[in-house]
Amino acid sequence: MESPMRVVVYVCVTDIEGNPQQRHITLGNALCENIWSSRGFRAALLPTGYDHVHIPPDFDAAKPVKRWFIFDLNVRGELSADYVVSQVPHQVYLASRQGDKWAFIRRQQWVDSAKLRAKSFTWGGKLEQKVVAGMRDSLI
Repeated sequence: MESPMRVVVYVCVTDIEGNPQQRHITLGNALCENIWSSRGFRAALLPTGYDHVHIPPDFDAAKPVKRWFIFDLNVRGELSADYVVSQVPHQVYLASRQGDKWAFIRRQQWVDSAKLRAKSFTWGGKLEQKVVAGMRDSLI
């Protein structure tokens, strides 16, 4: 999977083990390892491409609240003016963890709703896109 994709994951935040401030990274790693075993979550900003997660409010809550995490995978730059984020393939998963095992259940019927909710989020993150553009400019 090397083409751009937006993946939306609905999960109880307390199912995500480890440091609460790192839950988005932990979930990204679990998602990539479980769905695409040959690929890891690439959170580091690089001009050659990266993965971005739009972090929901209360992602670090101590109480078991459910939240939507939006992952933009294989970000290589801003989308062209005639290519909007809703045209990027979307997948939606319901995630839960039992012991040390993750279960990601695909919910195809939620895709249209997820596209509507997620379309306001800048592909790859607004600030992140600027940082990566600056990296590219410095290489020229």
